[in-house]
Amino acid sequence: MNLYLLAAIEWAIMLAAIIILYPIIGFMGLLGLFLAFVGFELHLIWHRIDRERKQEKKKLQ
Repeated sequence: MNLYLLAAIEWAIMLAAIIILYPIIGFMGLLGLFLAFVGFELHLIWHRIDRERKQEKKKLQ
């Protein structure tokens, strides 16, 4: 799938989620949800970097 199409779909879904959730949880709830997702994404990035380093280490052995 084209990365730009995937990004457009992702942004549309995030916008829909914000529109649906804002009346329920308010601005501070959205901020907390945003920070939780950012933390989760950083966690996934850490795992990817760790996996790549382990693969490089195996190649060097």
